[in-house]
Amino acid sequence: MNLIDIESLNTKEIEDIILLASQFRSDVGGFNQELIYGDKKAALLFFEPSTRTKSSFQIALMNLGASYIDINPDTSSIVKGESVGDTIETLALMGVHLFIIRHSEPIISDLANQYPDLCFINAGAGAESHPTQALTDLLTIKEFNREISQMNISIIGHLDHSRVTKSFVELTKKLGCKTLRFSGLPELCTTFFDSNFGKFDPDMDSVIKDSDLVIGLRIQKERMQDILSIDHAEYVSKYQLTKERLKNAAENFLLFHPGPVNYGIEFNEEIASLENCKVSHQVANGVGLRMAVLAKLFSEQ
Repeated sequence: MNLIDIESLNTKEIEDIILLASQFRSDVGGFNQELIYGDKKAALLFFEPSTRTKSSFQIALMNLGASYIDINPDTSSIVKGESVGDTIETLALMGVHLFIIRHSEPIISDLANQYPDLCFINAGAGAESHPTQALTDLLTIKEFNREISQMNISIIGHLDHSRVTKSFVELTKKLGCKTLRFSGLPELCTTFFDSNFGKFDPDMDSVIKDSDLVIGLRIQKERMQDILSIDHAEYVSKYQLTKERLKNAAENFLLFHPGPVNYGIEFNEEIASLENCKVSHQVANGVGLRMAVLAKLFSEQ
C-alpha cells in the first residue's frame, strides 16, 4: 500500500488511520512511543523546505522504533545528474523499502507505479496534494468531538496553489460536510469560481458567517510563476482573519491553519490567543497521524 492522495483511500481506510492515531495518543499529552518496528527502514527525500511535515515524520519514525535516513537532494548524487528513480533504486538495494517524498512536481504516483514492490508516502506534491495534512486536520476535528459531516466549513486565502485545500476537498467528498465555502483574492482563486464541490465568494465576511471550521491559508509566493502585485493594505483589509470578523462564525468554531502562519497577513496577531485557534493542536497531531500512516504501511510490508 502507498499513501499518494486522499482520493485513493476508501472511507474505512480513512477511519482506520484516524482510529489508530487516536490509540497512539498519550493520557498525559502527546503520543506514546511504540517501539514495534525496529526492523523497518525509511528514507526521507524532501525537495522542498519543510519544518512541520518533515519533523513530524522523523519523530513518528523514532516513536515507532524505525530507522531512517534523511537524503538532502542538494548534497546527494542528484546534483550530479542522478534521477530520483536511480536514487530510490540505490536505497532499495541498501534495504530501504519505504520512501517519504516531498517534491515541487506531482511525481510520487509515477514512482509508485514504477516501483510496485516499494512503499511511498506523499509528503506534499507540488500544488496537487498533501494527504497527511488533510488527515491531520480530520484527527484534530475528532479531538474536539466534532463530525466533519455536520460542519459548515470555510477555507480562506490563496486557493489556486494550495495542495492542502485540494486534499481537504477530497476528504469532504469522501466524508461529507454540511457546506463548503471558499473566499480569497479572486486573482488567487480562479479555479474555484465554478467549482461543483463548494461555493466561492470574494466577500470573506459572508463566507465566515456561521462556519464551524475556518481554515486560513498563506499566500504561496514560491508557487507563483509570475510575480503578482498584491496591495498589502488592501489584502489585509479584505482577507485578514481577526477576532472581530470571527465573531460571525458559529459558536465554538474551530480555527485551523496548515502553517507556517504569517501573522500580520492572513491572521491578526491577536488570533493566536483565541481559544478557538487550534493551530498548535494540528502541529502536535501531525506526529500521531503520521505514526498511524507509517504503522499501517509497515505492517503491510
